[in-house]
Amino acid sequence: MALCVGQTPPTARRIVPYPIDLSPAFQAAIANGTRTASGRPGPKHWTNHAVYTLTAELDPANARLQGRAVMTYENRSPGALDRLVVHLYQNLMKAGAQRTRTVVPTDGFEIAEVRLAGVQLKLTARGRDRQVTVADTLMTVRLPEPLASGAKVTLEIDYAFAVPKAGDAPRMGHESDNVFYLGYWYPQFAVYDDVNGWVADEHRGNGEFYMDYADYDLAITAPVGYLVRATGELQNADEVLTPKARDALATASTNHEIVHVVDKEDLAAGNATAKAESGKLCWRFRAENVRDAAVSIAKTYLWDATHAVIADKEGPGKNGTAMIHAVYEANAGEWVRAARYVQHTIEYMSAHVHPYPWPHMTACEGIIGGGMEYPMMTICGRRGAAGTIAHETIHMWFPMLLGSNEKRYAWQDEGFTSFWTTLCRGNFTGSKNGAQRTIAQYANQVRGGGDVSCMRHADTYGSDDFGFASYSKPEAILHQLRALLGDETFFAAFRRYAADWAWKHPYPHDFFRTFSDVARLDLEPYFRTWFFETWQLDHAVGGVEGKDGKTLVSIEDRGRAVHPAVVEVTYGDERKERQTVAVGTWWSSTNAVLEFGPDVVAVQIDPDTASLDCDRKNNRWSKPK
Repeated sequence: MALCVGQTPPTARRIVPYPIDLSPAFQAAIANGTRTASGRPGPKHWTNHAVYTLTAELDPANARLQGRAVMTYENRSPGALDRLVVHLYQNLMKAGAQRTRTVVPTDGFEIAEVRLAGVQLKLTARGRDRQVTVADTLMTVRLPEPLASGAKVTLEIDYAFAVPKAGDAPRMGHESDNVFYLGYWYPQFAVYDDVNGWVADEHRGNGEFYMDYADYDLAITAPVGYLVRATGELQNADEVLTPKARDALATASTNHEIVHVVDKEDLAAGNATAKAESGKLCWRFRAENVRDAAVSIAKTYLWDATHAVIADKEGPGKNGTAMIHAVYEANAGEWVRAARYVQHTIEYMSAHVHPYPWPHMTACEGIIGGGMEYPMMTICGRRGAAGTIAHETIHMWFPMLLGSNEKRYAWQDEGFTSFWTTLCRGNFTGSKNGAQRTIAQYANQVRGGGDVSCMRHADTYGSDDFGFASYSKPEAILHQLRALLGDETFFAAFRRYAADWAWKHPYPHDFFRTFSDVARLDLEPYFRTWFFETWQLDHAVGGVEGKDGKTLVSIEDRGRAVHPAVVEVTYGDERKERQTVAVGTWWSSTNAVLEFGPDVVAVQIDPDTASLDCDRKNNRWSKPK
């Protein structure tokens, strides 16, 4: 009988998972009152904050952006800071930069000036006079005086960069001079958190981002005729939009159906935007308490709008709304339904996880083959639009609302989003077998020897391993956990996790302990087995025997992962009966014998396809005819 990869023979002694040890830094956070052993934030929890005033002008003809960032950092930690650390994400594109993605190099950020509290800093100084250090995608600014707890300091950076062509860079770019999508387009403060202090990993491409919450004021200048969408609410619609567009948006704010804000006739007549003698328009946006800001600039986009009804947005029983926007090119096919997909996703997630807190959500088409999320903004390709739009929109919860570290714990971002995408799309289409599909795909990967641990830094994976470890495997783990705990407990735990950690930085331990606390179970062995290890689950029908008017069914546990085994028998009259081999049995044995009535004609382990059994061929027995 073939064994699954890494499985132990039935006679081997059971291997007990190691405990999930907390790092000294995490233990110190608990002792300091910023975290707790129950998974909740501590009474002294804090996150630092920033305010960004970003001014930028795009030259579409030359694909070049000129910008100024005025960045004020507020130290809400209890200690003083001797430096500021700033991400220069665009430097991923520089020749010679270490990367996990293939790109066409540019010059990255071209830094002209850096000013701290109004004083220009020397960018070329050395030794003790060197206040600014740039290494790949990080800038470190040494402060002349420590920044005390509760104090603020302002950093100003003048910069420019060449916008890469679509496909030359991950997550952003431009298609000719028609469509531009700007991601990681400005200098951004790194996170200083309550566990590890400055968390400032270099940006390598594969791993995504870890960002603090901030308020943003954006002023984006583009030629007349280019529609600009961005993170935040448009502040000067009367200056940049036509009267028709403003009227359409007003209608969409009260109409649950899709309203065309800019249509094909508007584009053909040159009426996508307002006019200006200068030939340019400055679009102003404001966003509060978001992790990042993105910008879409396009002259060939149609624009649809509607709104979503947000359950409990204004408090228990008090619904609110959020505007929904979709911008796409006329030949984008399925994108004519994009606003509807976004609307459904926002309403579903608000009802099931946490109310969507921001004023709008915008889906933009183009630039990249898959999709990428930014606060209140996504960019998605045309293929598989419905599922991709839902997935990227669900990222508004993970990691935009719950600000986890996507680089070090990508599964806490992508895995959660994949899980909820399956449920959300199933609700939209009426499909009920999404979880079973995911579990079957997991088993196929494992049988082929492709299992990898989820608890690795994103930049240490190859592309195939990253997808499995960060998306599909953690999604399957969550489907199995849902079946294990039951819907009431599982979803209550997820809602508490979301409510507790909204606008904060949850670590994996916080998630693990929240579920254990809500379930009132020690789930540490479960999380250790499935997130840290590459152990497999393999339950098998060992034998079926009729004896003394009863049917004895032998169930073998041939893998290392411990999990209950649900066993269903079918009798000759088509009646069915189920029994479960509890986890406690498997800790002490690799074999269990269940007793059923006579005339059993079929046996099946895990009839609902709810467990991550890696070999289902040995899960069935049928009485010989």
